[in-house]
Amino acid sequence: MPLLHLPTAYFIAGILYLAMPLFVWAILRNQNERINTLWCLGGVSFGLSLVLLGMRGKVPDVLTYGIAVWLLVVGPLLRAGALRIQLQKPLYLMGILSLSFMFFAVYALFDLVLNNDTLPFIWSNLGAGAAVGWLAFGAHNVYRLDRSISARWMFLAYLTLSVLLGLRVLSLLLGSAQPQAMAADPLSVMLIVWAVVTSIVGNVGFLGIFTERMNRKALELAKVQARQEEAARLIEQVAQLDRRRSVGEIAASLAHELSQPLTNIYLIADRMEMSLQERQDESLNKYFEDLNRNTQKAGDILGRIRSFIQSRAKALERIELSQVITDAKALIHNLAHNESVDIQISLHPQELAVRADPVQLSQIFMNVLRNAIQATQGQASRQLQIRVWREEQMAHITFTDNGPGLSAEVLRQVGTSFFSTKSEGLGVGLSISKSIAQQHGGNLTIGNSPLGGAVVELQLPVMD
Repeated sequence: MPLLHLPTAYFIAGILYLAMPLFVWAILRNQNERINTLWCLGGVSFGLSLVLLGMRGKVPDVLTYGIAVWLLVVGPLLRAGALRIQLQKPLYLMGILSLSFMFFAVYALFDLVLNNDTLPFIWSNLGAGAAVGWLAFGAHNVYRLDRSISARWMFLAYLTLSVLLGLRVLSLLLGSAQPQAMAADPLSVMLIVWAVVTSIVGNVGFLGIFTERMNRKALELAKVQARQEEAARLIEQVAQLDRRRSVGEIAASLAHELSQPLTNIYLIADRMEMSLQERQDESLNKYFEDLNRNTQKAGDILGRIRSFIQSRAKALERIELSQVITDAKALIHNLAHNESVDIQISLHPQELAVRADPVQLSQIFMNVLRNAIQATQGQASRQLQIRVWREEQMAHITFTDNGPGLSAEVLRQVGTSFFSTKSEGLGVGLSISKSIAQQHGGNLTIGNSPLGGAVVELQLPVMD
């Protein structure tokens, strides 16, 4: 008596194939319904085929032979179609069904017309092996696309099943096996055992593909959120530094502008005091002493402000211009998108690096980009070009817009403290940018492009 009763084994394997898709459906019911439906229908078809094969002799032969063999091929084809959808490829459902009916027609020809026992059996195993092989190929493509471990195990399981079916066809052609599904030879036993293994691996692997994809999406969303948070933090840092430097620029300008009037006040008071002394009038001496003392105190305060501003240290580091330009474009992306401005970048063939404070350099780029975007308002097609090149030991970065350009009066004053073409502006943005460029050993110039529009050129020493 054989250790394995094949009809019972077929029946058990079929029940397993019928149950597993229901388990998969319950878990993935909220996922892609089309993929889930095809996969589960394929499993049910294959499982029903095995159940019918296990019931040979107990139900009509048309079910256990013709219908069972057709379902044996349709099942893997439907599952292969589900994987094609997963790969975002055309399904060709009508082609799959037509192919299965053609297969069944040839099977019926061999069985009913030619009345041959061997040919239908060879044909059914050949068709099932080809269908399972196509399913294995689909799993392999999913693995190549997603690097999914689950898809790789599916590929190995289905490939092995396809090879075993191919070996059975080969053994039939060589005459070393009987054309009977219930023949208790080692190859038939291996086939039914591996069919059970494939049922588990295939369905668990299908679940794994979805789980891995969801995990990847969650990881990508986390990365995007982290990048957005980092961008927001950098924007806030640049804005904060912008405000601080604006205050510093205002303070420096006030210190410079007020120092001369204070000096004049001091000199006028001194002359008035000398004049009163010549008249021997000492009634106002106390007031002149207070005036001189407070004038000197105000001058000392302004001097300390200027010394504090000039002594601020910079954290300089090696920075690749391509990276800081890419970061600046990412930071300004929302504004450019909302304003429908097309930003084009032309980089130097070789990477150019400068020694700079990354936040301060970003501040220059953000100031210039914001001004350039605003300058293109009213143009039918709003464009901004960033170009990087090298000339001797200096890196040149130009920002060219296609706006109306700058008038001679604006060109004369632009970049100076407290001059702005915007009614609500303080007029310190470009002034700060010029100051930063000079502190880094470079320069910032503003002019008009020969082709129209304004052009801002930043020059910085190159690090070799």
